[in-house]
Amino acid sequence: MDETASVLIADDHPLFRDALRHVVEDSMPGHAIQEASTFDQAHAMIRVAAPDLVLLDLNMPGMNGFNGLMTLRNEVPAIPIIIVSAEDTPEVVQQVLTYGASGFISKSMPKDQMTRGVRMVCQGEVFVPFDLNEALHRRPDPMCEEFRNGYASLTAQQRKVLEMLVMGRSNKIIAFELDIAESTVKAHVSAILRKLKVNSRTQAVLNASKMLGSVRAA
Repeated sequence: MDETASVLIADDHPLFRDALRHVVEDSMPGHAIQEASTFDQAHAMIRVAAPDLVLLDLNMPGMNGFNGLMTLRNEVPAIPIIIVSAEDTPEVVQQVLTYGASGFISKSMPKDQMTRGVRMVCQGEVFVPFDLNEALHRRPDPMCEEFRNGYASLTAQQRKVLEMLVMGRSNKIIAFELDIAESTVKAHVSAILRKLKVNSRTQAVLNASKMLGSVRAA
């Protein structure tokens, strides 16, 4: 994401929107920032001009639990979404990641950790606060065996693509480094999601990073 990128901050509390604005300004100086106070307002703004990054309050008016996240994920699957919430239990974090968020920021986090999280997501990585990341890794994962079986069915090229996704590479960079067309990378990603039986690129990266031992957290 470059310095001309646009960011949408969607939160119903003006003071916290202002705090997030400072976080984004520190993370990505010189970009454009839009603000929304309800999910419906944010949804309408995204339909008019999709931003490059969305910071989305989990409990703002109109969100209806995780439904707002799922709606945006279905309509604009390529846009990274960071969920922002005061509810920072491992269960909540696991849910937002399962539904395709690219990161989670707790409202109780220090500003420097929030800034680091925004930077990591902008670089194509998945961000989870360190303590929550540790808790997630201690939780039993009933899909672990199914995921490993799916990983075993990947072709050598698909495994390379998946490993590069874990490293935060974009489709364009993967295509360049593997000397293949970007459309071929997209086809590989679709096949990877199908074989791993996951619904999003984010979930594939999270599960694969656990297995490959390359998770990064704040």
